[in-house]
Amino acid sequence: MSEEVRRITLPSGRMASIRRGKGRDLMRAHRAAAGNPEPLAVSFALVAELAEIEGKTIVYEDVLAMDLEDVLTLQAEVVGGGEDANFPPPAAIPPADSPDQAHSQDSSNSDSGTRS
Repeated sequence: MSEEVRRITLPSGRMASIRRGKGRDLMRAHRAAAGNPEPLAVSFALVAELAEIEGKTIVYEDVLAMDLEDVLTLQAEVVGGGEDANFPPPAAIPPADSPDQAHSQDSSNSDSGTRS
């Protein structure tokens, strides 16, 4: 079974390859960022796990040293949530006329009651 890889040109002109992530990649990213209180640390470590630049693997510190435009492009590819990102977008919110939505509206209206 071959790995799914997406190739992109970064704003700097360098070529990047991003492979489709697995759970083990997220675990490695958490380990690489262990103890780092920065909220983006895991995201940057995951970029390092999944991306290669000009055919060479990179590490977390490489991501920190990259131009911001390149980092943002790689981050969008890895965790951006778009159609082509490694992670699917969140489930859609049901339409207002769906039974689930009507139920939640009914329950909130019943709590409001009138007061004298």
